[in-house]
Amino acid sequence: MRNMAKSNPFDWIKSINEKKYNYDLSGYNPFLTNRCFAMHMDTIMLSEEMNQAHKLGPELQYDFYYYSVRKGKRFGFPPKPEEPRYVELIQEHYGYSREKALQALQLLTQDQILDIIKTKDTGGR
Repeated sequence: MRNMAKSNPFDWIKSINEKKYNYDLSGYNPFLTNRCFAMHMDTIMLSEEMNQAHKLGPELQYDFYYYSVRKGKRFGFPPKPEEPRYVELIQEHYGYSREKALQALQLLTQDQILDIIKTKDTGGR
């Protein structure tokens, strides 16, 4: 495998997933590796093991993942939860934080939300 010192940190994840061992570990980032493997059901427990053993050197952490993770493709991040409608509107109208606006959204009726929308309507396109 090519020298990864100046490459994307996700190339390390790719080398582990594809089982192409890299002997040059300069530039290896254990934090990003742990975080990436924590996002997949089949590797989350391995990531937790490395979080517990965070004092191990990069070589040992890379070897642990290389020999523990099954070969396969793991794509992207899990989808973010969908933002409830009107949260930003309530934040702006009442001056609430996001957390407070989510709580207020559960209490407001649909008619009250429509009234807030009408007060924010400035006309035009």
